[in-house]
This record gives sequence, C-alpha cells and structure tokens, in this order.
Amino acid sequence: MPELVVNYPDHAPDVFPLGRLRITIGRSARNDLCLADPFASRVHAEVRREGDQYFLQDLGSANGTYYNGARAEASVTLAGGGRIQIGETEIVFKDLAAAGELTAATISEDEDDADDAPVPEATIAFDSAHRTTSGLLEAIEGARTQTSGRHVSSTAIAPERGIEQGDLLALISKVGVTLLASATLDETLRQIARLVFEAVPAERCLIMLREGNEKELRVRVAEMRTHQGEVGEVRVSRTIIEEVVGQGRSVLTSDAQHDPRFKSSTVTFQGIRSVLAVPLGVGASLFGMIYADSPLTESRFSEDHLKVLTTLGSVAAIRVENARLLEEHLEQESYARELQLAREIQQRFQPTSPPIVPGFELQGISFPSYEIGGDYYDFIPCSDGRLVVALGDVSGKGTSAALLMSSLHAAVHAQVTSCRPLTETISAVNRYLADNTPANRFVTLFYAELDPLTGSISFINAGHNPPLIARSGGTMEQLGAGGLPLGIMRDAAYREGRTQLQVGDVLVAYSDGVTETQNPTGEEFGTFRLEQAITQNLDRSAAGIRDKIEAALSTFAQGTPAVDDITLLIVKSTGEEK
Repeated sequence: MPELVVNYPDHAPDVFPLGRLRITIGRSARNDLCLADPFASRVHAEVRREGDQYFLQDLGSANGTYYNGARAEASVTLAGGGRIQIGETEIVFKDLAAAGELTAATISEDEDDADDAPVPEATIAFDSAHRTTSGLLEAIEGARTQTSGRHVSSTAIAPERGIEQGDLLALISKVGVTLLASATLDETLRQIARLVFEAVPAERCLIMLREGNEKELRVRVAEMRTHQGEVGEVRVSRTIIEEVVGQGRSVLTSDAQHDPRFKSSTVTFQGIRSVLAVPLGVGASLFGMIYADSPLTESRFSEDHLKVLTTLGSVAAIRVENARLLEEHLEQESYARELQLAREIQQRFQPTSPPIVPGFELQGISFPSYEIGGDYYDFIPCSDGRLVVALGDVSGKGTSAALLMSSLHAAVHAQVTSCRPLTETISAVNRYLADNTPANRFVTLFYAELDPLTGSISFINAGHNPPLIARSGGTMEQLGAGGLPLGIMRDAAYREGRTQLQVGDVLVAYSDGVTETQNPTGEEFGTFRLEQAITQNLDRSAAGIRDKIEAALSTFAQGTPAVDDITLLIVKSTGEEK
C-alpha cells in the first residue's frame, strides 16, 4: 500500500498509509492527516486515488501546496519519492508496490549467488511436528487442570469397568489430532459431535454456544448417531443449562425418568433416559456446553462416561475458542472491507474539485462523524451554462444514511440532465425518494441554479437549514423558501425562490452538523456564531471562509466529538472575468 512519510522540522517522521480513496491534509484535527504546522491552512490539500495512480490537489490554501519544488496549481500526479511541501512540513510519497517489485527482482538476482542451501523438507516437517506435539501436551495439561477443578452433579450406576489413564490420554491425543486441522467453527463443532459418539454411547449430541454478548445459548450443532440430517425439535432442559453454564457444573444422570431434578421437565416429557452435559470454556470464561442424551435403557451413562466427556470438552474448548475468535476476526475484517468500499463509493460521489466559473469562487467540504456519512453536496454544470449547487442531509447516520445519500445523488443527476423547470426537477426527485425509501426516512435538500452571467439564483429549500447570503454591505439573508423534506409526501408541492449575488456577496450552505456542534457543556454552536464567522471574514477567499468557519467550530467544541456530519458549500461572487 502506498504511504505518505511526514517529515517534521522538529521531531521524528510519521507514516500515513493511503488506504482510502481520498484523504484531506491540513491543520484542522478533522482532516485525515492533521499537520501541526502554523503555515498550513485548516483544510489545505487532498491526495486522491484514481485507479492505480495518486493525485495531489490543493484545496484553496492560503500559502499554496508545492510538489517537487513547483506550486501545484492544478491536480498533480504523484510518483514514488515525490516530495510535497506544505508550510514547513515535507511529505514524501512512497509507492511500496513499485518498491516491492524492485526488491523482489534484486532478491531473485542474488539467489544464484547464495551460499546457504534451502531448508530441507524433513527439517520443516520435524519443526511442524514438534510444535504440534508441544501444543497437544499443553492441551492435555489444560484438560487435566480443568477436569480436576470442575464440579460434577450426578446420579449414576457403577461403571462396568474403569477407564485407564492410558485410554484417557489416547482419547485426548485423538481429540487433539482431529481438531488440529484448520476448519471453520461449524466444521470444528461437527467434528466434536462425531468424537462424542465415539467416546460415549449417546444417541443425540447437541453443542450450544453463546452468540456475542447474549446470555442465551443457541444450538450450533445437533446430530444423531444413527442418521444424518434434521434432528427434529430441539429442546434442552433449562435446569441443565443453568447448572452447566450458569454454575459451571457437569451434569450426569443415568435414569432421568426417576431423577427428582428433572421432574416435569422437557427431559421427562421427551422420554430421555440418560443425560450428559459438560461446560465449554477456557479458564473461568464459559461460552457453551456439550449435551448428549439417550432414550435407551441399555445405553445408560456412567461416571466414566462423564470423565471422558469432560476431558473431551476441556480439550475441544481450546479449539472452539480459537475458531470462534477467528470467525469473529474474519467477520470484523469483512465488515471493515465493506465499510471501506462504501466510503470509497461515497467519496466518488463528491466533486473531485469545484468547477472553474469566471467571476465566482466555489468550495465544498464534508467531514463525516462516522466512517461514512449521510451528507451530500454537489456542483453540477448544466449544458445551458447554469451551475447547480446542492447540499442535502439524509436522516439517520452510518451505512443506511450513506445508501440513501447515494440514491439522492443518482436522482439529482438524472433530473439535472433533463433541464426541466426547478419545481419539476425537485418534485421528480421527491417522488423517486418517496417510492423507494422506507417511511421513516427522509432527506432535506437545498438545491439552487446559479446563472454565472447575471449572478441570479433560483432555489428550492426542501426542509433544509436555510443557507445564508452574507452581503458585502453587511446584511444577512436566509434562503428558506421551498417545502417539505423529500421522501415524506409523494405529491408535496414546492415553491421556487429567487435572489441575486452581487460582487463581494457570499452564499454559505451547511448541514445541521455545523450549527449543532456542541461544546463540553452541551451548548450548541448555533446560527448566530456561524453568521459571525462569515461576516468577519467576507474579505477572504471562499477557501479562507471555509477554513475560518471550521476553525470557529473547533475552537467552540474544545475537542468534543462531532455528533453529526459537518458539510459546507460556499459560493463567493468576485466579479472577476465575467
């Protein structure tokens, strides 16, 4: 994976892996890569992946971004060893894939001259066998310890013969060897069930485990000795479950029909004669049990059977725990990969860079509060010369909000190409969302069309926070005209609003994560502080205003984590080159 090596002027370098589609770099802690550099802007630059290549983009920084000594005016392709300069901080782009290919080629060339011969296969096999034996001995010792310390609750008939120590060790060895092979958790449990049938005269075997943090046990394996397939209805006495898993006691009865502990229980009703149940756990942590029973009088369980099953369970528990942990790890990895993919898809929906529109400066930025967010912003040039600017906020958070945001993005882009009147466009998007989203989900959206030649703006605000227009003369206008949020009422009516951007005016659209940012006492940032941050910085560029708003938010929050996505969209009329 390519990475950025950040060389600081006063301390050791840091390494930042480029595992995301887009990363922002700047002085704000909201960036993916935060630089404590006084000459860096709050949101300074971005590194973006497209296919196998990486690109550097300045985000309207005050002091500029430099690559290999030249100022990056537009998107710049990064090459291995390329040097990015941001303020006093130097960042080196390292392409580890290319470096790895070079290293592999060098090793291949040197192999012919190597003096050391390859390790013989016999040595490898011996080492593997040594590790296997060592692990088995540890399992045996663990089994002895757990078996000796475990309480037994039983009503048993004397066994026909005692089990010799050699037989017990042989069983442990067989269990260990059988379970050594790498397998899924379900396959491991099925192997254990087959070993139970070899060890004791049970007709049915169940293995029950806790799922995650749940207290209740769930049957993971249910098998019969005489046939494969469905076991039928599985019901285990709660008395047994409580004694085995709740108290960590093994249970044995050789005549359940006359055992007072199981009077009027499922054991009696199912006609079961003999029952064995032992805990599954590692140390003091119990996570399940092995349960075996038989309705046959001639297959009564004995104390020796209990000893065998307890030992089997103690050895098997180690393998089950490893399989459980591996399964959880793989699930977490899969979830992380899906989350990363969702983030990349979402980032692709965001504009790569704002379009260049003579007479205007455009900036947009979004900081999700989770790995992926539900805010949407866009700049969409129209074929007739108009520019669509949009900012939306999907109800909810996380993956579901991101999926709905994707639908909003697709619907808006589909309607923009039709060049229909504004009210028809928004009504069509509303109908699409109402027909294709759950009833408890909705979207707020500010959607505007800017005519760059005149500065006129036509807009609809569908339930969104009213964007602000800060006038160069010192007044403030809120754009509130529109209607209901999208996706609530299929036939909702929307009304169009109109306004004008004069030279020096600034339009700021924002998500509610901005005004709802909280400080440590729970106070919200609010609209008034936002208006102050804008009016006090009207003379700055659009990027400068963006950075000043973000700085005001960070100062106010004092490290309080954001509870919602923070998104800003800024349009400033400069009057230049119209």
